[in-house]
Amino acid sequence: MQPLSAEAITILRYTAQTFGTDGRPLAQTPTQIAARASVQPNDPGMTCTDPGYSGAERRRFFSFTEMRTANEDTGTPADRITWDSRTWLVWAVQEWAGLTTLARHWEADAYLVQPRVPEAGTPPPPP
Repeated sequence: MQPLSAEAITILRYTAQTFGTDGRPLAQTPTQIAARASVQPNDPGMTCTDPGYSGAERRRFFSFTEMRTANEDTGTPADRITWDSRTWLVWAVQEWAGLTTLARHWEADAYLVQPRVPEAGTPPPPP
């Protein structure tokens, strides 16, 4: 049996939404957290209806670095994970307590966030 390998990932962590003096929401800039995770395929049985989701692009990330889902009480968005030059949205997290030689770790289910085409703010092509 081969041991699971850990790959470099970047966790993008957001804070709660803030608002300007005009009452409009301010742009959120995530904090980048360098981490390592074992990346595994995920159960294709879940049906996801979020906009931008396509097919069975789901992964399970196992890491010793905490990963978080959205918190509606504080208005904090879910973590995003950058891996394989793509961005994945965390939708479910299981925290596992340390047990003998295995340290406390997190198991996050994530799905691929499809890029906007064209990117937001890109002017339309000329006619």
